[in-house]
Amino acid sequence: MNSIAAVKNNLRRIGVAMAVLSLLALLAAYWLLTPPEPYVPLTGLDPASLSLIALGDQGSGRLQQWRVAQSMEQVAARDGRLDLVVLLGDNFYGKSLTGTADRAWEMKFERVYWGGWLSHVPFYAVLGNHDYPLSQAVELDYSRQHVGSGRWQMPAHDYVKDFGWADGRPLLRMVFLDTAAPRDALAQKAAFIEQAFQQAGPEPVWRVVAAHHPLRNEGLHGDDEVLLASLLPVLQRSRVDLFLAGHDHNQQLILRPGEPAWVISGAGGQKLYTLGAARDDARFAASRAGFAKLDFSASGLRLSYYDESSHLEQRYQWARDCQWLANGCLLPEAQAAVDRR
Repeated sequence: MNSIAAVKNNLRRIGVAMAVLSLLALLAAYWLLTPPEPYVPLTGLDPASLSLIALGDQGSGRLQQWRVAQSMEQVAARDGRLDLVVLLGDNFYGKSLTGTADRAWEMKFERVYWGGWLSHVPFYAVLGNHDYPLSQAVELDYSRQHVGSGRWQMPAHDYVKDFGWADGRPLLRMVFLDTAAPRDALAQKAAFIEQAFQQAGPEPVWRVVAAHHPLRNEGLHGDDEVLLASLLPVLQRSRVDLFLAGHDHNQQLILRPGEPAWVISGAGGQKLYTLGAARDDARFAASRAGFAKLDFSASGLRLSYYDESSHLEQRYQWARDCQWLANGCLLPEAQAAVDRR
């Protein structure tokens, strides 16, 4: 009799556990598949400083993408500041988007990036090669029609926006560039960059370009000679400080005399790439999932690389009054501290 009672108790416990699991699965499905509410932007942030996260090649929908997103939320909460996220292309891997109501929006963007910070900041995106040929039009429509939470920002293939305000000047001017478009349009891309940084009015404190394809790269794809020939001269003439990119699924920082800092952050969620032989101009390289965080002020820039567990990998600082370009001014944090003494 005791053994029968024990069996009944075990069956009852199994039944309760299965019921709880079923309820949790239903709640998770409801959360994942229900369209999000319009986001409420953060208020009260000091415009004289700005914090952004940059990552690319994230749109896999795999566990790694979710882990990186959780790490982003943890770092933002720990720092107590995040104003925006920059997505560096390859926003949707796999099957092309069928429209603005495609479930991939929930599984690869809306529900992945959430929390006390990520749910309340805009995501400014550029297109990558995996967003072509079909998804790119849907991504533009999702922004223009203000679908979903409204966080997705991609008003055009190429666009420019100012962020922050310090001492009567825009703190940051960023050009968002579609380098996955046909390469016969590169002359127009170069002209767009030049026009963006020649706008009338006060000059920005910091100048940044964001695109999917890096010009310099010690990873699988190597340097892009076509982009170097077409875009490097205008980047130099426009005194661009940093060029943010993805495409290679890893993290890199490359510094060369007379050139912008090449910040590669392509480890946002897709399978990682190995790195080639170390080169002299590579200051940092890691084949680990993660992201880059950039904190701007009128006096300086802090560039930090994090892994998918929110651990700081490397950090650099750039004093705005430094007389050199990135190669002489963007220094490891410890060295920058010594130079300030």
